Amino acid sequence: MTLFRLALRLGRVGAIAAGVIGIAAAVAQPLAFAQLAGNTPAERALFAEQMEILARQLTYLLPLPHGLGTMAGWIEWRAIGALEVIFAFWAVMAGSGAGRGDEERGLVEHWLAQGVSRARYIAARIAAFALITTIVVTLTLAAAGVGSALGKEPVPASALALQGIALLGLVLCCYAMALFAAQLVTTRRGAVALGGGALLVLYLIAVVARTDGAESFRWVSPFWLYDQNHPLTNGGTLDGPKTVALYVSALIFTTVASAAFVQRDLGAPLLRRPARDTEPTTLPARDPFLRIPVLAVLDQQRMSLLAWTFVLPALAAFFLSFTRTLVDTMLATPSFRVYLERAGLGDYTSFIGVVWFGTLVLLLSIYAIVQTNGWAADDQEGRLEIIASQPVSRTRIVVERLSALLAGGAIIVAATAIALVIGAAATQIDLDTGRVALGSTLALAVVFAFGGLGAAGVGWRPRTTVIVLGAVAIAGYFLQELAPLFGWPPWVGDLSLYALYGNPVSGAVDWPRLGALVGIGAVGSVIGVAAMRRRDIGR
Repeated sequence: MTLFRLALRLGRVGAIAAGVIGIAAAVAQPLAFAQLAGNTPAERALFAEQMEILARQLTYLLPLPHGLGTMAGWIEWRAIGALEVIFAFWAVMAGSGAGRGDEERGLVEHWLAQGVSRARYIAARIAAFALITTIVVTLTLAAAGVGSALGKEPVPASALALQGIALLGLVLCCYAMALFAAQLVTTRRGAVALGGGALLVLYLIAVVARTDGAESFRWVSPFWLYDQNHPLTNGGTLDGPKTVALYVSALIFTTVASAAFVQRDLGAPLLRRPARDTEPTTLPARDPFLRIPVLAVLDQQRMSLLAWTFVLPALAAFFLSFTRTLVDTMLATPSFRVYLERAGLGDYTSFIGVVWFGTLVLLLSIYAIVQTNGWAADDQEGRLEIIASQPVSRTRIVVERLSALLAGGAIIVAATAIALVIGAAATQIDLDTGRVALGSTLALAVVFAFGGLGAAGVGWRPRTTVIVLGAVAIAGYFLQELAPLFGWPPWVGDLSLYALYGNPVSGAVDWPRLGALVGIGAVGSVIGVAAMRRRDIGR
């Protein structure tokens, strides 16, 4: 097998997952627009006005809309706009895998022993990802064209091609940044944390810029550069300088990352702290939490847990800052008022229950997936082998991992609920705190379900579990949204774990569905224990 073919093979799982999600969204959203927008100019104008109100309050998830009364504007905002975060996540996982994952698996040493130079190796990995990304982006934009044609309003292929050029630049830039971040740490887990954290900060800058903030430094965010391109709605033209900036940034980070890979030692970071002379000691660490099961795991994750405990409450406060204005505006619009009343969203609590808690369970599932990535990294980096040799039973390892996951999730959920209640009081929103507490507590069922599936996957195929779980999360998010829209059978919607969570904040608690959610976590946990006890560590 040639080196380039190996690089293509290593990237196929992530590419397939990202491609399936992108194509599904690109086809489904145009069909949804055809059903929702109406046929007459008056209906289109009313639909655009209503969606404009909603869209400008969702800037933390989607870019600002343009021409929502047209098929092209809807595709640009709802279909392609959602792919920024999804493809960026894929790029982080791929970049960290190329920059550190290959070393952990021994692939770099193998190819270097065959006489392959480091420069050739990293060049093959970069070229393979560029080719795969081009194919995925092309298929996604082609699917958007097919969806618009099926919706009886075909979008020009030239405009879709230009949008694809901008999207390709964004993905390559995110990949290059993740690849560079991998050169600064020693493990893939660290590469995911550093690269993902850096891109999260850059994404939040773009979110602030969407509301006319961060004017002095928003240009550093590749997401903001990408958001300035609207070929589908501004006559088929790109913002040339900003698109070129994406590709130039990708080239610079790729070049620097490649040079760092060539120069540094295998298994070592690019920058090392000077060695310090220290007295050898046989005394145990003074940290008391390291001696307590479950708390020892949380103690080792304290920085990442602190970050999650800060970010999610901050997002909750940001959401509440515009909730009152948004709900009052929609209730003042007759057509929107009818829609809200039919959907049971006629007050602040019900609106928060649907919109915010729908986002919260998605973010909590991402937290569970990040922890699953840590479990897989423990296996690949040899940390699991050290833990099992203490000796610690493999059953205890799985149980302790899941317990720490639920404990961390409980801390995050509690902090978020407190921020929600405080924010509601500050904005004079009458919020049912009992319902908020109930919905927050039951959200842990989603964490448990993803944790159980993660435990089962890590005990069976650690290297592919994270990608598969990410696909399950994103597919489930779209499935619960599209199933009612297209009139699919209820069991199709129930395939989404988020649909099983339901809406306990503003509606009746569906205990059988929540029981199914807990059952998924329990079954996954049992399978995870059985798989961990049977498999060889490191394989």
